Amino acid sequence: MMSNEVATLMSELQEEKLLELVKQQLKKRSILEIIEDLREGLAKIGDFFERGEYFLSDLIFAADIFKQVNELLEPYLTEEVKETKGKVVIGTVEGDFHDIGKNIIMSLLKSNGYLVEDLGKDVTPEKFLEAVQRVQPDILGMSGLLTASFEPMKKTIELIKNEYTEKLFIIVGGAPVNDQWVEEVGADFGTNNAAAGIKLINKVLLEAKM
Repeated sequence: MMSNEVATLMSELQEEKLLELVKQQLKKRSILEIIEDLREGLAKIGDFFERGEYFLSDLIFAADIFKQVNELLEPYLTEEVKETKGKVVIGTVEGDFHDIGKNIIMSLLKSNGYLVEDLGKDVTPEKFLEAVQRVQPDILGMSGLLTASFEPMKKTIELIKNEYTEKLFIIVGGAPVNDQWVEEVGADFGTNNAAAGIKLINKVLLEAKM
């Protein structure tokens, strides 16, 4: 049994009980704490899936539950933020329709004071470039759960580096991302953990301003 009820209900896919509990906790806890609990529950779901205790249908249901919880959190995110740390454009790369990891870090970014432009999933290199040129963000984040995300990430980064000359940090994230992956796609940084990702972004922008 996990130490907190939000994580437990998330991991057990208890939709109605979780939504009710989050509504109650919004009155007395910080958004960041609730999101971290959700992340813990989602990590447990991943463990269940790897062990064969959960199936693809369970992952799809988990993503839908998280989406509903996120809709509850959304109005409170901007209220809790006291200042804007920077702008982020984020999306799941072309050919990948998984967005739960992206949605987790997007919630963490908003609760940490970032303005976030979410491009959704299955985002083409051209759409990433258009958003970067329009928004002029500090950070471009690309997510991918599949090993097949490697080529779309690489293609997107090559296009942006050829067409966009303003200062921009490119961060890639997802289960298959490691140091070699980051180097070969041409990104500046990478992570396979949403909580580590927000710490990385905070660190990168803090050092850039020094």
